[in-house]
Amino acid sequence: MAGELLPIGTRPKLVASFDPPDAVGRFEEWRAAHADALAGIPADAWRVEYGRTGVGPYVRLRVDEAHLPESLRRLSPWGLPTPPPAFERSLERRARGTRSETKLN
Repeated sequence: MAGELLPIGTRPKLVASFDPPDAVGRFEEWRAAHADALAGIPADAWRVEYGRTGVGPYVRLRVDEAHLPESLRRLSPWGLPTPPPAFERSLERRARGTRSETKLN
């Protein structure tokens, strides 16, 4: 296949995701709040993706992993701090089906 073995670099990390309604407005607020972190990233190392669903537009922000600042690395794609480890462990247990259940008499 043409281009199959061409190096494409590191995969860009989804840093922020905004779904309709008002995705564009919320993205602009997020961008202003994180302007300091974004200013340190080269222009060709991050991209804003716009798309449209039946409900309205959505916005995604991706940053190349090599240029991802620590302040953005700690965010979930929804612009929130990542969940605490205990919450992540509970999700892993649920996925494995090993959560504890209360027996009813």
